[in-house]
Amino acid sequence: MSENDTPRVACTLTPEQLENRPKEIRETLAARYTGVHEVDDGVAIRFEGTDDALVAASQFAANELQCCSFAEYRIETSPPYEETRLTITGPDGTKTMMQEGLVERLEAESPD
Repeated sequence: MSENDTPRVACTLTPEQLENRPKEIRETLAARYTGVHEVDDGVAIRFEGTDDALVAASQFAANELQCCSFAEYRIETSPPYEETRLTITGPDGTKTMMQEGLVERLEAESPD
């Protein structure tokens, strides 16, 4: 893949969608958030191992495909199903964008 073929790291949400994003994250993901760790080209976000967390992570990833199509989304859960992981990776800049746009919001909104 040449440099010209590399997708541009940019969010394409409209101003209205950006305005609604904090509420969506708070209502669907923040209460289920348990932590994060960085991976080479992105972040791996951990959520509770509940059905609700799996559904919320899946819905979030499906929505993100519309505005951040440069990224790859991977959802993992495995026995004993105590954790759901959403790993988001992509080209240079993906890790920073997800840390600043998503992880910081999850950290701020999640109950302690």
